[in-house]
Amino acid sequence: MSGQLRRSALAVLLGAVVLAAALAVTPATSVGFQADNTALGLLTAVSAVRAARLARGTTGRRGTSWRLLAGSGALFSVAALVTGSGFGDSFGVAGLGDVLLLPVLVIPPLVCVRLATEVRRGRSAALLVDGAAVVLALAFVVDVLALSAPDAVRTPTPLVLAYAGYAVLAVGLAGAVLTVTTRELQRPATAMVVMSSMVALAAAMLAVGLDRPGLLWQGIGDLACLLALEAGVAAVATAPRRPSSPEDVAARSPRVNVAGLAITLVALGGVPVALLVALLRGQAVTPWSMTALAAVVGLLLVRSTIRIRTSTGLVADLVRNEEDVRALVEGSSDGVVIVDDDLRLRFTSPAARTLLGVGEDAADRDLLDLLVPADREAAGAALTAGVPTLHLRVPGDAGQPAELEVTQHQRAGQGRRVLHLRDATVRLRRERELERMAYTDHLTRLPNRALLFEELAAPAGERCLLVLDLDGFKAVNDVAGHEAGDQLLVEVARRLRTVVRDQDVVCRLGGDEFAVVVDGTVPEAVEAAQRVVDAMALPHRTADRTFALGASVGVAELRPGSGQLAFREADTALRAAKRAGKGCVRVWDGGARGDAAGSVAAALAGGEVELRYSVTGRTGQERAMHGEPSWAHPSGALLPAAELWAAAGRQGCDAELQTWVLAEATRHAASLPAITLLALDLPAGHVQAGRLVDDVHSALAASGLPPGRLSLVFTEEAVLTSTADLVPALHELRAAGVRLCLDDFGMGQTLYAHLSRVPLTSVRIDVSALGARDEQDLLLRVRAIVASADMFGLRTVAHGIGPGPLLDRVMECGVSMVRTREDLRNVPFARVQQELAAGPAGTRILAG
Repeated sequence: MSGQLRRSALAVLLGAVVLAAALAVTPATSVGFQADNTALGLLTAVSAVRAARLARGTTGRRGTSWRLLAGSGALFSVAALVTGSGFGDSFGVAGLGDVLLLPVLVIPPLVCVRLATEVRRGRSAALLVDGAAVVLALAFVVDVLALSAPDAVRTPTPLVLAYAGYAVLAVGLAGAVLTVTTRELQRPATAMVVMSSMVALAAAMLAVGLDRPGLLWQGIGDLACLLALEAGVAAVATAPRRPSSPEDVAARSPRVNVAGLAITLVALGGVPVALLVALLRGQAVTPWSMTALAAVVGLLLVRSTIRIRTSTGLVADLVRNEEDVRALVEGSSDGVVIVDDDLRLRFTSPAARTLLGVGEDAADRDLLDLLVPADREAAGAALTAGVPTLHLRVPGDAGQPAELEVTQHQRAGQGRRVLHLRDATVRLRRERELERMAYTDHLTRLPNRALLFEELAAPAGERCLLVLDLDGFKAVNDVAGHEAGDQLLVEVARRLRTVVRDQDVVCRLGGDEFAVVVDGTVPEAVEAAQRVVDAMALPHRTADRTFALGASVGVAELRPGSGQLAFREADTALRAAKRAGKGCVRVWDGGARGDAAGSVAAALAGGEVELRYSVTGRTGQERAMHGEPSWAHPSGALLPAAELWAAAGRQGCDAELQTWVLAEATRHAASLPAITLLALDLPAGHVQAGRLVDDVHSALAASGLPPGRLSLVFTEEAVLTSTADLVPALHELRAAGVRLCLDDFGMGQTLYAHLSRVPLTSVRIDVSALGARDEQDLLLRVRAIVASADMFGLRTVAHGIGPGPLLDRVMECGVSMVRTREDLRNVPFARVQQELAAGPAGTRILAG
């Protein structure tokens, strides 16, 4: 709004300067060429064009009103140019100018009435009475104080009376009908009142000029026209483009228009003032004025009658609405409670009284007194703080508290809040049971694999992980059956709980595999593992048989942020224990890393690991570069990324490899301005989520690559198998501007499920892996994926397709980019530099 005010003020200032210059050369006789009218016509034409442009896109009755307003401006421009050029008579001579002016004067009051009917639908009688009363009151005041004044020199001509009468009609009608508006029409309604007032002032000055010719009246009239034009433009500019929906109660709520109210008060308040002046001057009131005065009094009586009828109807509506609301509240199975700021009950529905265990005399009781004593302090703090949803416990049957889900609503300054109560006892009990089942093995009642990995991801002190496998368990199932095997597993779980400490966590991974998270050092963990081996070596009895089993245990140190690595290390140590003859303990000691020639850390230090790139895109379009690490192994083989990451995982070098890939790839991409996007994979099972954010920030800072040019690509498996730190890390990186791409989309969960966890910017699909029956089915699936991605503002990248007609059809489905089998693929960085330097003629980058 402030910008519109500045523009309007500047337009008025420039127009005033132009009109002042024009008035300086305008003859006082109003005959021949009128420079001020010519200038006013040109200024009006500019304003009409501005209003017409602003009215574009406005729909419904409102759009018609603004286009009428712009049309009236264009017509007034023609009238002003006709009179100013001398081609037609001046305004007020009953010539062509006045004929053109007549429809111009009708349109502003018409627009005011159209706005008023939009605000007060169904109240046309009240509008008519209000408008007539204010117009007649103004007419009475003008007649007594000006037209019929004792010092009047001569009787006004009919044309003077016509222009003066229009001024009264325009001001009175606009003020009366736009006294009340809605919030969305407050500004345009005010602007229309100002416009009508300025048009009325211009008409009044024209009437005065006809009676007493002079450039002063002409200049005031010109300035009033200028202000009216700018007010009309402001009305169109501030009006909503489309009407608000019927559900938007705030936009349609009534507002008092100060400008309209002021006109109404001045008009009606001017009647006694005019009578007092006439009395003091000894002036006789004309019969016409007496008739107008009587009509004003009669109209005010009619308006009072309408107001009484309207008030009666409103009261009836309020009573009916209250009865409807009470019936809804009392018939609802959910309880409704109204409390004051002191949390004392002011109203309780029947359902609420049942839930709270009170009778109909519950008024003025303290809500907190009805809760379980242990919850009162916390519940009082939550309710006072305005927590929107909370759970309260009240005494229930058989000594078991009932749990209520409470939603509270409060309006500031009212001193009351409404609470909606719902019995959630059964639902919450089921949710807790489902949560327990999700993290509990149904047979042994031990924590399951999901809880184990949450425990591994949790920050803690010095800890170790034991992974154990029963030796000879398969024979139990083969000989005694699965029921005996289940009994034996339950016994194994009992023994495990007895040989470890209470703070240690025992989990069942599945089958005959178990894990134990031990608090303490590696020697303490080895001691606990040996106790497990000894306990499992004791005979195991089922219903009618005895079995001699054993257990092999692998031990690994659990370092912060390395839960999955520790699990792989312990599993490797377990396999070593199996190879060593079973029934023993083995500790991961880094032996799986082998010699220096097979060490990933040594390969990184020695420059044996390099990044190889695939490039997609044409000159003039977005070019993307996808990087993957490869290992030029001393054996002479080039190990691909999958094998390199697997070796790094076995050797505990995932973190070092992740840091190196991010730093090296961003450095390469920063040196290639033609590459607009660098894509790097976050491999499933190897993402070091705890240090991912720091690695990315360090790499971007060192290379100078903007975050928006980096895209991290990951699969659904990477999110599901990584630690709990990955999703928060991805959110933090996305907030910093890094792009996030979901690979192999369409093979797992829905896009809705992924977006609820990760703020994606794009998805990548493998066209060859969509499992389509034929080409039409394939294109149908691609379109569905693209449409789903577009709905969430995501880009779609396709790969796994070669050049040809199918590639063109896939592009027509709306994918943002396609990486074909003929693109520049899996080449060293030097080759990428060479291809980009060759220019468009020599490049092998094909897909757009």
